[in-house]
Formats: sequence, structure tokens, C-alpha cells
Amino acid sequence: MRVYFATRLRSFFSHLLSSSDFKHDFIGNDTYDLQSKSRRLLASFAKTYLFDELGYIQRIKVRDKDCDLYGSFNRFLDADKPYFIYTENPTALFHYRLRRSSTFFGHRHLCNLIAQSNLKALVFMNKACANTFEKVCCSIPVNCATSVIYPFVPINDNVTFEVIRLRVTETILNLLFISQGTYFYAKGGLEVIAAYKLLKARQLNVKLRIITSLKDVAPQVIDMCNQIEGISLSDFKYSYEEMKQIYANSHILLHPTSQDSFPLTILEAMKAGLPVVGTTLFAIPEMVEDGYNGYLTEPHYWFFDKNNIPNPSVWNHRKSTIYSGKMSSRIVDFLVEKISLLYNDRALLQKLSINSFNKANSAPFSEGYIVRQWNELIDAIG
Repeated sequence: MRVYFATRLRSFFSHLLSSSDFKHDFIGNDTYDLQSKSRRLLASFAKTYLFDELGYIQRIKVRDKDCDLYGSFNRFLDADKPYFIYTENPTALFHYRLRRSSTFFGHRHLCNLIAQSNLKALVFMNKACANTFEKVCCSIPVNCATSVIYPFVPINDNVTFEVIRLRVTETILNLLFISQGTYFYAKGGLEVIAAYKLLKARQLNVKLRIITSLKDVAPQVIDMCNQIEGISLSDFKYSYEEMKQIYANSHILLHPTSQDSFPLTILEAMKAGLPVVGTTLFAIPEMVEDGYNGYLTEPHYWFFDKNNIPNPSVWNHRKSTIYSGKMSSRIVDFLVEKISLLYNDRALLQKLSINSFNKANSAPFSEGYIVRQWNELIDAIG
């Protein structure tokens, strides 16, 4: 089956294509997300209250492609053949605007789009998305096929059980924090730095590697990091193979986020056998089980509430909440407590590391399981 992807082919699909067991052919579109000035302008207008009232929901027009089936990520299509959508959370389908699905025109437009005869499947990236879809979309019924398929993250061939056993005995404990784009503050960057300073004050032999978008971090924060011994601060510039080695050389992933749906960073870290110290936001508990392969606490801000429904008080007020730079002492104390525990109990660190490695490489996250799901879905709807 030939599948033309009408949006940019994301990394998890590129990895899927590399599997010898995947029997279909994906034709990538590398141009859609390389935004022109006019497209960027339209995207900014799309996130306004006026467009909420008008019910604007983007459809990508795709016609006359040499394929059997179309696919997209987070976008409806105006297509001449059957298609599926792969989506991370329900609001992604209508530009992450909470009111868009409830206004008169928005609700009617969304109903029509979901009822399209050519829309054959909604594929959810996680259970949290699947379980909240109809409620977030104002109870619009879904008549097409639905399924949950987690993103395809390859095994980390730098890591084995023996590597994990040797790694946990190292004197220095390497901590890793990763935040893409503008999310350094929302994902807990300030809390991670504060926790690291307290760990060093306790004379723990730890190092912290921070990989982020440096242009989005305040200069005073960069200067502070450069003055603290043991912090390595670098831009998001690494290849996927280089990132695999960085994960393999680390001991614990820190991810105390207040804004996430399904962070791929966590699954990538688990593939390298890293325990994760993070928060219970949205789909993260589907990957990290508290006390089994990491530790979780409540986020500083609930971007999604405890029922995984978008929280308007945070979602619509990001500058005063998740982007404000206000630090949570509770999160800092939590990080210090759990890192100290794993630093002092290497048998426990090994246990959680192996649990994380096993969980990431077993169904529903294993390569074979995900390939089988996609093969079956495309066969069924193509």
C-alpha cells in the first residue's frame, strides 16, 4: 500500500519506515511545515478569538497523488482518497484553541470534518488522547475507526543489560534535562537547576547536562549555569544517533514538566534504560509508573487537569503561569529527594533502570508491536 503523507513526515514515522517488517510505502512530504511568510501569518490569525467564532479549522488540500491512502499529523484533509489522522491530543486538530470546538460555527465545522466519508481512521498517540477525544470535541460522535498506537521509537543499540549494570556503579551520576523550543521554563528548567545546586551543596557527585533552545533561555539563566560546576549547557543541535549516545551515557532523565501531552524525550530515555523523575501530566503515567521505572509528582501547573481535560486557567494564561518563570519549591524538593535516593541506593537505581528498559522495549512500546499495529490498520482502511 502506498501512503502519501500530506503533512511533514515526523521522526517517528521516519523510524517506522526503517523497519524491515513494515510492509507499506510512505511517501514523505518535506515541504508542508517549512512555513512561508503567508502561512505563518495565517497560523497566527488562526489562534485568535475571531477565528474561534468563525470556526476556522484548517484542511489541507491534497489531490491526484500516486498513492492508495493519505495520512496526516494533526490535520484534517480535503482529499480525493481515503485518509487517516495521527494526533497527539484532541485540541491539535483545531489549532490548540479550547473554544474552537464549542462555538456555533466551530462545532458545526468540526462535526462535518469528523463525518467526512474519506476520513477512515483517527489514530491516537496515547490513551489520554483517545479517552478524552469526544469530551474535548464537545461530544461529537466518531464513526470512523479509532486506535491507539504509540510513537515508533527505535531501540537504543548502545544499551544492554550489562551496560546498565556497569553504568549504575559509576561514581558520578549523570543527570539529563531536555527541553525543545520555547519550553525551558514550562518543562521545569529552573527547578532542575535549583535542585542540582542543592545536590551539590550536599556533596553529591552529580553532573547535569541541559539540552535546550538557548535563544529561548534568559541570558542571566545561561550565565548562572556557566558559573555552576558540573552543568553542561548546550543547544539542540544533535543528530538522532548522537542523542542515543547521550541517553546511553546518562543515569536519570529529569522531566518535571507543566506542559506536555506525550513527550518523546521520555520514551527515548526509557529505551536507554533511564529512570524518569517527572510529573503526572496527561500521558506521562502511561510511560512512567511511580516507583517502578521512575518517580512522579503533580505538576506545578496543570496544563491538563487530573482528568486529562485542557485546563483553561493555565492553557489560556500561559504567560502568567507556565512561562512566568515562577519556580516551585515543592518540585525542587521532590527532585532532590528522588535523585538523592537513587544516588545513595545503586541497587534501586539498577532495578528502576532495568524496569524502564524492559517497559520501553515491550508492548505497547516495542518496535514489533507498533509495526504490527500500523500494518493491520493500513490493511483495514486502505
